[in-house]
Amino acid sequence: MSTVITEHCTVLEQLKENNEFYQSRDDILHDFYTELTRLQSSDAITFRQEIKKVTAILCTNILNLNELILQYFLDYFIQLLKQWSELTCLDDSNEVETFDSISIIFQWHTHCCSNELLVKEISQCLLTIGRIGKNMIISQSITAITRVLKVCTGIWNNSGYVFMQVTPLDDSIIKCLCGPYTIEVFAQFNLSVESGERTPAEDFILNGLFYHVSWMNRDAIQTRADELREHLLPSVSDLLDTYTTSYKEWSQSAIDIITTLTTSFLYSVQLTIVNDIHIDAQKHICDNAIRILFHTETPSMKLKNNCLQYVYMGTSNDKTLDHLKSQQLTATMFKILNMYKNEAEIQFNVYRILAAIMTEEDIKRLDDPGAIAKVFLDHLTEIKDRLGWETRIKNLLTSLKILLQHDQIRDEIYEQDGLPLFIYCATLARYDQIIHQRALENLLIMSFHEKVNKNLKQNTDLMTQVKSMSENSTEPDVQRAAEGLLWMLTKDESSKDSIDDESSENTYDIMISYSHKDKDLCFQLYDRLQKDKFRVWLDRDQMYGTPLEAMSNAIEKAEFVLVCMSDSYKQSGYCKMEAYYALERQCCIIPLVMKAQYRPDGWLGIIVTGRIRIDLLKYGFEDAYAKLMVEIDRNRKEKAKSSIMPQHDLLSASKPAHDLPSMSKPLHETPVKVDKRRPKVTYEAKQDHQLPLNIKEWKNDDVHQFFIKQNLKCFLPICERMNGALLLQLYQMCATNSPVMFQSLNNQLAMMESDSKQSTIEIMEYLQFLNDLKVFVPITIEKTETSDHRSAVCVIL
Repeated sequence: MSTVITEHCTVLEQLKENNEFYQSRDDILHDFYTELTRLQSSDAITFRQEIKKVTAILCTNILNLNELILQYFLDYFIQLLKQWSELTCLDDSNEVETFDSISIIFQWHTHCCSNELLVKEISQCLLTIGRIGKNMIISQSITAITRVLKVCTGIWNNSGYVFMQVTPLDDSIIKCLCGPYTIEVFAQFNLSVESGERTPAEDFILNGLFYHVSWMNRDAIQTRADELREHLLPSVSDLLDTYTTSYKEWSQSAIDIITTLTTSFLYSVQLTIVNDIHIDAQKHICDNAIRILFHTETPSMKLKNNCLQYVYMGTSNDKTLDHLKSQQLTATMFKILNMYKNEAEIQFNVYRILAAIMTEEDIKRLDDPGAIAKVFLDHLTEIKDRLGWETRIKNLLTSLKILLQHDQIRDEIYEQDGLPLFIYCATLARYDQIIHQRALENLLIMSFHEKVNKNLKQNTDLMTQVKSMSENSTEPDVQRAAEGLLWMLTKDESSKDSIDDESSENTYDIMISYSHKDKDLCFQLYDRLQKDKFRVWLDRDQMYGTPLEAMSNAIEKAEFVLVCMSDSYKQSGYCKMEAYYALERQCCIIPLVMKAQYRPDGWLGIIVTGRIRIDLLKYGFEDAYAKLMVEIDRNRKEKAKSSIMPQHDLLSASKPAHDLPSMSKPLHETPVKVDKRRPKVTYEAKQDHQLPLNIKEWKNDDVHQFFIKQNLKCFLPICERMNGALLLQLYQMCATNSPVMFQSLNNQLAMMESDSKQSTIEIMEYLQFLNDLKVFVPITIEKTETSDHRSAVCVIL
C-alpha cells in the first residue's frame, strides 16, 4: 500500500463529500504520477491496487486533470487494451476496474481519444472482437470500449452535426458488426425488450458500433453496406416482427434502440438494393412497417416516420414494389393520411408511396387528384433554395416523374404552375447533374401536353439553355435528357413530310423500344433476332450523347417496332417519346410484356389497345419468341393483302426483306399453330333478359345482350369474351381518349378476320355505344371522366 496515495485519496474523498468538484491541485496529481511510476517498475501487484484507487476517485471530476497525469493514464489504457486484445480478457479485477475508470475520464477529456496509438489499438481490438465474438463481448471490459468508441465518433463527427470523413475505425467497425456473435446479440435483444436496462453487449452493438455507422461518410458506408445488409437484414426483420406482436410490453429503452436501429438501416445502410439481398426480408419489413403505423399506442413518432420511409424505399426496388402493389395499399395509405392529419412528414411520405403504387384506376377514383400534385409542388417550392436539401429535391423530382405518367396528374401539375419549378431545377447552376437530369426528364414528359409544348417553345431563354446542355454538357445523362426535350420541342414538318413517303425502303426489320431496367431480357431478344438474321436496331448503350435523330430514323426505317412494356417503360419520357413517334408514323407496333402479370394502362394502354400482346415471361422465352415470329408473319400477310396494286407487285410486296427462321425443333413438343379465320358466331336476343343496374355485376352473357338489344352487334367480335368489369374498363379508355380508341377498335376488328360482313365500327355506332353504356357506369367513376364527345366527333371526322 502507498501511504502517499492513501492520504491524498482521503483528502479527495472529503472534497467529494463536500461537493467540491473541479479543484486545481497539481501537487496531488504530481504525487500520484510520481508514486504510480515508482510502483509500476517495482511492485506490480501494489501498483494495480493503487492505480485502481486513483482512477476511481479522479473519474468523479473531483480535480481538474493536467496533461501529465492524462498522458500517464492514456499510456496505461493502451497497454491494457493491447493485453485484452491479445489474451481476450483482463485477468486481474483491479485492471478491469481501472480500465473502466480511465474510459470514464476520457469521456470528460475527449482529446485523449484522438491519440493515434489509441485509435490503432481500438481498431485491432474491434477486429479481434469480430473474430472471437462472444468471449470478449460478454466481458466486463466491453463497457469501457463502448464508452471510448462513442468519444471517438463524437470527435470525428463534430459532436453530431456533420457526417464524418473516412476514419481509421470504419473498416474494423463494419467487420465487427459482421462478426458471428452480432446476430446472437440481436436475438438476445428480442428476448429482453421488456427490460429497461440494456446489457453491455447490446449497448456495444446497438449504441456503440451502430452509432458510429450512422455518422460514417456516405460514400464509405455505401462501399460496405452490402456486407451489413447481407449479415443483419434478417435480424432487423425479426426484431420488427417481435415489435408488431408485443409492442405494448416494450420498455422505452427498447423502443429507443429499435428507433435508432431502423434509422441507421434507413439512412446509412439503406433497405433496398439492386441485387435483391434478402428480398423476402425486405418485403416482410415493409409489411411490418405498415402494421406498426396502425399501432396508435406506439409512442415514438420517429419510429413511425422510419416505418413509412422503409415502405417508400421499398418502392425503389422492382420486386418489393410489385409486392406492395399486390397488397392493393392505396386505401390503406389514405387511412394512414386520416390518422396522422397533423404530422406533415408522415403525410408527405404517404403521398410519396401513393405516387409509386397508384394505378390509372386509382387516380380516376380520387375525389381531388390535384391534392396529391399540390403536396409535392408545395414541398418543392418550400425547399428548392435550402442548402443541404439536394437529396430531398432529387427524390421529389423522382416522385413527380412517376406521377407524370398519369395524364390527369400531369394536367394538374400544369394547372398548378409546376412548369416553372421544373425549369428552375433544370437550369439552376448550383444544382448537381442528377437534379438537372431529373428536372429535364420531367419537362420532357410534360411536353406531351400541347399547351406545355407551346409554352416551352416560346421560352427563348430555356430553349437556349437546353440547346447548350445538349451540345456542351459533360454529363451523359444530362445531355441525353436535354436532347430528348429539344427533339420534342423542335420536331417540325420535316419529320412529318416522310410519313407518306412509301418509296423509302426499310433499313431495319425491327426496332426495339425498351426501358433500360428491362435491358437483360431485351438484349437476349436482340441477340436471338440477330442470330436469325433480322436487321435490328436497339439502343444498347442508351446512346448517351448521340442525337435522337438516330432513334427517329430507326423508327421511320423499321418494318416493326417492338414496344417492351413494363412499369419503368411507362414512366420513362424517352420510351413514351419513342412509342408516340412510332404511333405517329403509323408503324406496325407489336407489344411485348416484359414483367410478370403486367397490364398496360394510361397512355401505354391506349397505344397497344387492339394489338396482340406477347408475354415473354408467361410463355417462356422460346415459346414467346415463336409467337413473335407468328405475329410478324401475320402482319406481313395482312399488309400484303390490304395493298392495292397489280398482281405481280402484290407478289413482290408479300416477299419480306427477311424470311422468318425455320422453327424446326418443336417447342415443348407442341408445334406452334397460326390462328385461323374466326368462325361465324350467331348471337340471339333473350326477350326476358334483364341487365343488372351495376355493370360490375354483368356476366359474359349480359354483355352480349347489351350489344344485341342496342343494335351494336359490330362490337361483339371484340367484346364477346368480356364481362362487365372489362367492358367498364373499355368504356373508361374510350371516354379518356375517344379518337385514338375509335381507331384502335377498328384496327382490332380488321385484324380479327371475322366472317362478319361489317368489318368497321361507324362513328354513330361508336358514339351510341358511349351514350348507351353511360347509364350503367357508377356515378363516382363517371365524375372522373373528362371526355368531350362533341370534340371527339370533330377529331374523328
